Amino acid sequence: MKKQLLLFDFDGTIADTFHHIIEISNRLAAEFSFNLIQPHEIETLKDSTVEQTIEYLKVPKLKIPQILFRARDELHGAIADVQPITDLAEILHQLKALGYMMGIITTNSGKNVRTFLAQHDLNIFDFVSSTSKVFGKSRSLRRLVKKHNFHLDQAYYIGDEIRDIRAARKAGITVVAVTWGFNSKNSLEEHAPDYLVDTPEQLIKVCA
Repeated sequence: MKKQLLLFDFDGTIADTFHHIIEISNRLAAEFSFNLIQPHEIETLKDSTVEQTIEYLKVPKLKIPQILFRARDELHGAIADVQPITDLAEILHQLKALGYMMGIITTNSGKNVRTFLAQHDLNIFDFVSSTSKVFGKSRSLRRLVKKHNFHLDQAYYIGDEIRDIRAARKAGITVVAVTWGFNSKNSLEEHAPDYLVDTPEQLIKVCA
């Protein structure tokens, strides 16, 4: 069945927020009593799952919702400096021109996403869905597909993290993993996404 719905993650997939999030994490570390991310640790963390990163940094799990709220707020202050992934904006416009419904599902705030989209001439998405859950995106994916009157086999989920692959698998949605975001290519490959793409241009080949 032809795919008709494209669901995108935001941070690391559309917006190049990686280094901003590292900086925000280090600013919040003392306040919430978890470890700083040292420069030499970044590549190791890119090979890690979210659960492994939380454990490695000794992030207090009960404080994760509060940390996420603060991180969203901090990122809003820097959103003017956040850029789209190189060459991606044109590809997104091309995909929209092919007639897809396109949406964003993210743990970032809707306010941050909409500000970013307006700044970069990317108001081409049909909806933005924000969730406060770091885990459990699979339910949100299924809910969005149903809400917009599609079948699961009509949707792609495009993301940059291991947890995106897991969520799509659990939801029963075809997953496209991109290698320009938070997790490394090797770690994504190990979790066997349906498609693995290295450049925005390859999204056209996969989705068109």
